[in-house]
Amino acid sequence: MLPSARLTCYRSGAFLSVQGIFVIDLLPNITVLYQWVIFMIALLTLHFGVFKPVLRILNERKAKTTGAKENAIRLQHRSDEILDQCEKKIEQARTAGMRKREERLQSAEKIKEELLKNTRDEIDERLEKVHHQIEVETKEATLQLNQYAQQMGHEIASKLLEREI
Repeated sequence: MLPSARLTCYRSGAFLSVQGIFVIDLLPNITVLYQWVIFMIALLTLHFGVFKPVLRILNERKAKTTGAKENAIRLQHRSDEILDQCEKKIEQARTAGMRKREERLQSAEKIKEELLKNTRDEIDERLEKVHHQIEVETKEATLQLNQYAQQMGHEIASKLLEREI
């Protein structure tokens, strides 16, 4: 500083003003304690008033989201298992149905063959009876015709000879 200059000092807070020039006071004073107390109050207020509740809400949200996702994945796996079981049961039922259908078709085919055989046998019996009856009637008719022919021949001969034979 200049020796002839007049020295005027004003102290305001942490600054020292010498003739209009501000100089920083590097020695700690009571304002450091005030700043520390204000900082701690702000820190505790933010910690307990903002950070902790926000972190708690975020953690709860994450837990719910994660739980819901895990539950959805578990339910999806369970539904896939149930779907697979249903498809297996449907396939088994389809196979059993096809097997029963084949068995019934074979049974129906056997019944059809048996009915056809019985019907053919019955028709053969009836045809045999009808043929036998036709033979009997044919023999009777032949016998009657022969007798009629003899009688006619006898009558013709009697009329031609004009006498009774």
